[in-house]
Amino acid sequence: MFACEILPTAEKVTDWCDYIERAQDRLGKSGSGQRSGTIVLTDRYPLKRELVLDSHVTIEGSVRAKHHSGSSHGFYVADDFEGDTVLSWRKPRTDSNHSNFGAGIYQIHVESKDGVNGVSFRGAQQSCRVDNLVVRNFGAATGLALHGDTYTVRDCFVDAVKGGGRSATVDGATAFKLPERAYSLALNNITSHNCEVGLEAADLHQVAITNFETETTRQPLLFTYNIIGANISNCTFRHTDEILKITRARWPKDYLIKLNGMSADGSGATVRYPDDLIWVSPSKVFDLVIEGDKGIFITDLKKQRRQSFS
Repeated sequence: MFACEILPTAEKVTDWCDYIERAQDRLGKSGSGQRSGTIVLTDRYPLKRELVLDSHVTIEGSVRAKHHSGSSHGFYVADDFEGDTVLSWRKPRTDSNHSNFGAGIYQIHVESKDGVNGVSFRGAQQSCRVDNLVVRNFGAATGLALHGDTYTVRDCFVDAVKGGGRSATVDGATAFKLPERAYSLALNNITSHNCEVGLEAADLHQVAITNFETETTRQPLLFTYNIIGANISNCTFRHTDEILKITRARWPKDYLIKLNGMSADGSGATVRYPDDLIWVSPSKVFDLVIEGDKGIFITDLKKQRRQSFS
């Protein structure tokens, strides 16, 4: 049994999913009975079906991932690809949402096709990482889905269109999605390109999002259930007049978002929240606290500071 498997260049192999799964079987087993270790890529590999990694496996490229697939290590879908997602991780058990210790993805470029999700990652604690990941060309699907707790996501570029394609918002495309309860994640230096939604989250508990940039993305932030402590700072939203849409606040008394950044195209960007309420930014820069009691309300910290100066 080995802690690391290094894959060769992509030559003379007809089924790379099968090859990688056999390489994974040579890794050591964890206490959960699933494989644990690192698979190192030295090329880009075509996949004919979804590649599912064991819950404690890291996959890593040998060079830093670039914006273009040809100069990166990673995966691209073959013409006859079958499946809903290119790359995903198993749970240790069906009821274990927060136990993927050691899972990771580093220096990887994933090129999908329209309607096929890019990466569905599940991690747990500081032994995990999502670092220097590029996901492109997934069209009306999700680029990167994040599950689990207490790990860092950094330097990720997620684009519904591939390099050289027409830059425009793709209806139905979501760059980042956190569909379950997420505890203590830290997302830093992440970008959404050409998507309808930049980041969609259901149930965040003490999550930090910093240096989040969106371009040609209609709705930068979409929150659908409840947020108990999200600190979202140094955001830059381009080519849109939207900032955030909140469709539901399940427990208003515990609701809390701190949000600051810039609407790059000027004033008038909007935050939409339940009961058809709208807050409109009077300038490019915004600095807000969104919290609740019986309902939720917005405090404009920039406006408060300006009033204190007068």
